[in-house]
Amino acid sequence: MENLLSKDIRRLLPHREPFLFIDKIISAEEGVVTASKYIKKDEEYLKGHFPGNPLVPGVLLIESMAQASGLACALYMSEQKIPHRESAEVYFLSRVSDVKFKRPVMPGDILIIKSKIVECFRPFFKAEALCEVNGKIVAEGELVLTERQGGMT
Repeated sequence: MENLLSKDIRRLLPHREPFLFIDKIISAEEGVVTASKYIKKDEEYLKGHFPGNPLVPGVLLIESMAQASGLACALYMSEQKIPHRESAEVYFLSRVSDVKFKRPVMPGDILIIKSKIVECFRPFFKAEALCEVNGKIVAEGELVLTERQGGMT
């Protein structure tokens, strides 16, 4: 998984449009993922949040960080050579801690999402994640993801 490419996003994440909040993987190594999402002016959720003054909802920034963290979990598992099932793993967001929103994210912004696995206590993974726009942090926090146990129904 050294050269994780953007085409791998759909292989590694179960999310699909309109709920896929990563467009591109910028870098991926050692349990650390940097990804991006271009915020299009016609994103459906912007029509109602807020009419005349569209802003990306904070909960979607958290979701973006969770998706990048899911990719970081998959990379961590691969690099640690920890046995896992043949199919791509699914990681569920199970805790969000100490999230801070520092600046608004608006249409036309390119959101840079970074996630680093800081602790693994299977089936849990603790990640430090943040979102940036133009080099400034817009949101940051700690997430815990849980590895899927058994099949999805």
